[in-house]
Amino acid sequence: MSLEHIIGQEKAIRLIRMAIGHERIPHAWLFSGMAHIGKFKAAVALAQTLNCQEEGKDACGHCDYCRQIELEHFPDFRVIRPEGKNIRISQVRDALDWLHLHPDRAKFRVLIFDGADQFNRESANAFLKTLEEPPSDTLILLITLNPQNLLETIVSRCQHIRFRPLEKDKVFEILSRETELKEEQLELLTSFGAGGVRSDLALQVELMQNIQDSVIGSLMDLSAECMESILKKTAEWAKSKNEEWRLTLDVLENWFRDLAWIKHRLPEQNLLYAHKKKELEQCSKRYQLEDVYQFSRDLAETRKNIELNANRTLALESLWIRLKHYAVT
Repeated sequence: MSLEHIIGQEKAIRLIRMAIGHERIPHAWLFSGMAHIGKFKAAVALAQTLNCQEEGKDACGHCDYCRQIELEHFPDFRVIRPEGKNIRISQVRDALDWLHLHPDRAKFRVLIFDGADQFNRESANAFLKTLEEPPSDTLILLITLNPQNLLETIVSRCQHIRFRPLEKDKVFEILSRETELKEEQLELLTSFGAGGVRSDLALQVELMQNIQDSVIGSLMDLSAECMESILKKTAEWAKSKNEEWRLTLDVLENWFRDLAWIKHRLPEQNLLYAHKKKELEQCSKRYQLEDVYQFSRDLAETRKNIELNANRTLALESLWIRLKHYAVT
């Protein structure tokens, strides 16, 4: 993939191109932004561009070096990802030893930390020493969802490029290229992504549709009978191996994002559930703006607690009860 083929991140790609064109490539770049918006693809395309055998302004994508980098088989290109919940110090030490070797074939030896916000304190401090005295002809790329979770001393030593959520039409365009879904399925996947490209969920569209219908239907009702039904389904989703609980939280998060959007009278074309505008407007009458914000915080806390091994069923049941509590009946 070339930089030219990164869709919807024109500003970020322009900054990268300017650095290459003026031969002012920093020793370390920090790419930040939400998941599934092209950060990693841009990092790979940058590595390809710097080492492409065609030596053009962009990667050709088909030479031996470009293909090897894409497959992560190139000897002067390495990607480090968290092992479990963290990037471990052993991974960092091994990667830094590799980084100080002379390049085998490349003009630039490229090291990517994908999930850099998951350094633990020990591994972050070990990595910081290399940032202070980086080897020549190397490029380090940090990819993160949450740059605030990185040490300030690491962030300050990187050139920071922020990647933005993608517009709905861009997400739809990418998904239509990467999947063979029908138009209504593409619309569903686009809304779930909330600015990101969730092609990884393409095989779960029917499950997503069922969960979305159940969640939105319950939000429109909230009667005792409906609450009993959704709590029963929530317990089933919490125990499922398909991790339906994540999809449940995604629907709730996107729906309450749209409620805030409506209450602030922001452009309707940017609603994630624009096709359910009538239901959104009806639902928005049940919640004060401060309750919309508070529930969004509750939801984020629930997601975090589950990730930290809280009881999923109890966490999700508690969230639905709070949701009903906030509603004006």
